[in-house]
Amino acid sequence: MKYIFRAYDVRGVFNRELTAETAARIGMAFGSYLGGGKRVLVGRDTRTSSEILEAAFSSGLASTGCHVYSTGMVPIPTANFAIWRGGYDAGAYITASHNPPEYNGVRFRHPDGSGYTKENEKVKGIFFKGSFKLADWRTPGAMVRLDPNAAIAEYSNFLLPKFRLKRPLKAVLDTGNGAACLTAPHLLKALGCEITTINAQPDGTFPGRPSEPSEESLGDLKKAVSSGGTDFGAGYDGDGDRAVFVDDLGRVVQTEKVGIIVARELLARRKGRIVANVSCSMIVEREIEKLGGKVERVRVGDVFVCEAIKRHKALFAMETSAHYFLPSFYIFDDPVLMTLQLAEILAKGKERLSELVDAIPSYPTLTENLQCPDEVKFQVMEEIIKGCKAKGYKLDLTDGVKLLFQDGWALLRPSNTNPLIRAAVEAETEGRAKALLALVKKEFRRALEKKKG
Repeated sequence: MKYIFRAYDVRGVFNRELTAETAARIGMAFGSYLGGGKRVLVGRDTRTSSEILEAAFSSGLASTGCHVYSTGMVPIPTANFAIWRGGYDAGAYITASHNPPEYNGVRFRHPDGSGYTKENEKVKGIFFKGSFKLADWRTPGAMVRLDPNAAIAEYSNFLLPKFRLKRPLKAVLDTGNGAACLTAPHLLKALGCEITTINAQPDGTFPGRPSEPSEESLGDLKKAVSSGGTDFGAGYDGDGDRAVFVDDLGRVVQTEKVGIIVARELLARRKGRIVANVSCSMIVEREIEKLGGKVERVRVGDVFVCEAIKRHKALFAMETSAHYFLPSFYIFDDPVLMTLQLAEILAKGKERLSELVDAIPSYPTLTENLQCPDEVKFQVMEEIIKGCKAKGYKLDLTDGVKLLFQDGWALLRPSNTNPLIRAAVEAETEGRAKALLALVKKEFRRALEKKKG
C-alpha cells in the first residue's frame, strides 16, 4: 500500500492496490487535511474505473464535512481551470495519466489548479495513521453534480478569443480515446482549422493505442500526417495533460524543439525566464540564451515545474515528457492550449513546422534503466554523488546527479516507484554520448558494489 503514494499523486492497479474502499479512505484523508467546510472540485478521466473511484473518493471527502462539486469526465486542464476560475479551496482528479488502462489514481490540486508536492506527504500520513477528522452526522458535506459540458464551455470561451489564425490550417489529432477528445478537436475547429481525428471516442480500455503518446504508439498519426497537405499533428495522453507533436513530414518532433519555437515567440515580446526540467536537451540553453532568455532547471515532475514558474515568474516552461506551460494564461500545464499557441505561430509564418524544427540543432541522446534494489537505491545515489565530487566533475544536484561537460551531460536519477536508477546522456556526437553512458554506468556499478559489500 505504501507504494501507491508517489511523489505527487496516488497511483495503483484498480481492485488490487486501489479499491473503492481505498479511494474512500484517501478522500477521508484529503478532507481531514483540508478541514471541514472546504469547497472541493473533483473531476475524472475516461478510464473504466474512474467513475467508481470518483464516487468513492467523493463520498469519503464529503464525510469530513467538505463540499464536493463533481464535474465528471473532463480533461485535467479543464478541471484545473474550473478549480481556478470557480474559486474552489482545492481540487482532485481521478486518473493514472499515461499508465496502462488497469491503473488509476488521484491527483490533488491547489486553488490555482497546480498539483501538490510536499502536501502529499501530509495526506499520506493521515491515511496510514487513520487519523481522520469526520463530520458530525448532522453536518456532512454536500455532494453536487456539475454539468461537464458547462465546464468545457467556460474553458473554451476563455481561450478562443485569445487566438486568431491568419490562415486556415489542416491538422490531425490523435486523442488516444482519452479526455482530450472532449476539447482539442472542438477548439481547433472553432479557430477555422480543418481537423481529422484518430481515436476520438472516450474509451477507458484505450483500444486504439496505449495511453502514452510516443514515437512507437503514434504510428497511425504519423502516417495520416505524412499522407500530404497537413500542417501538423498532435497526440494526447489519457487525461489530456501531455501532447506529442508531429511535423508536416510525419516526424515526431522533439519536445524541446516545440518548446523553443513557442518560447522564441514569447521572448520576442518580452525577455524573461524559461523553466525546463533537468532531463531536457542542452539545446534549450543554447537556443534560449541566444534570444535573451534565461533557463532555470528544475527536478522532473509537472508539480515541481509549477513551483518553479511561480518562483521565477517564468514566461514558459516545458518537460521532456511533453508537458507544456504558458503562465500568461494560467499556472498549470495544458497541451491543448499549447496546440492553439503553436497553430497561431504556424498560421502567421511562411515556414512549415518541419523547416522550423530542422533549423534547431539535434544532438544524440541515450537512455538506460539500471536495476538497483529499493532498499539501497538512495544510498547508492549518495555514493555516486560522493564519488563524482571526489573526481572533480561539475555537478547539478537538482534531481539525482547530473554531470556537466562542454560537449554534453550525463544524468542518473532514482525511480520513485521501481527498483532502478535511470541513466540519460546527451552529447554533440554519438561516440561521446556512448562514452558518457559508459562513464555513468561505471560510477553506478562502483557505488552499487560498495553498498552491497
